[in-house]
Amino acid sequence: MTFWKRSANLQIGPKLYNLSNLYFTFDVPFTDSEELGTATITAHNLSKSTRSAIKRGMVVILNAGYEGDIGCIFVGKISRAASKQQGTEWITTITAAEALDEWLTSEVNKTYAAGSKASAIVKDLLNIFGVEIGAFELVVDMEYPRGKVCKGKVKDVVKEIVTLDCKSRFLIRNGTVIINNPNDGQNMGYLLSPSTGLLKATEEVEDTEPVTNQTTIDDGNEPEEQTYKRRCLLNYHLGPADVVGISSNSLNGAFLIKSGRHTGDPTGDWMTEIEVKPV
Repeated sequence: MTFWKRSANLQIGPKLYNLSNLYFTFDVPFTDSEELGTATITAHNLSKSTRSAIKRGMVVILNAGYEGDIGCIFVGKISRAASKQQGTEWITTITAAEALDEWLTSEVNKTYAAGSKASAIVKDLLNIFGVEIGAFELVVDMEYPRGKVCKGKVKDVVKEIVTLDCKSRFLIRNGTVIINNPNDGQNMGYLLSPSTGLLKATEEVEDTEPVTNQTTIDDGNEPEEQTYKRRCLLNYHLGPADVVGISSNSLNGAFLIKSGRHTGDPTGDWMTEIEVKPV
């Protein structure tokens, strides 16, 4: 795999740019949770007409990788855009969120009959939500003997049913809803090693026993879990809930990605950082 030839394209509304005709940087954090994914993009020297045409709600699609191998790392809509002049340059900062309008504004007020199951209710609610379903497998398909009243923001109702009643993952990734077992991964089989872009961890030293970089998570409900942070050259394949293989001096095995971020600068870092836990 060739890493030196960086490539990316950015769609803002109807306009499409690439690194040859627009200098832009990006920061795309992600997490394995029901929280809405966001992206921050800074574009240099957009024309005055283009800057003034950028509006809240415009579609943003970001693809990044390397020449001959790029893929999507973010799909969403603009939540805020601001431009300011720095010297002779105009810098436009765009903040975008996944499924912005649907997530913030869709509401429901429905009563489901006695004996209704969560799977049927959630599918009906997602039709209102208006997003694509990529995976749908509830850990517990809760039945409501007395029926269920669903009233309020669709996002709040769906999250309550999926995560609390059904003990399942609810994740929006690149515009697609994923519902499944939080202990299961999505894309599997990708191996991170020095030959595929894994960068040496800061704690790794030669001729010594390897030591892992560890953090702990304590949510008050479950035992603490051990996680590990690693960096690699920017890799659009990696995202929340993926299971990856890691092979290095200090860490070997299969790991579930809990969180991370993609960052890109045409003349600086072009990197993916991930925090993982063993599976």
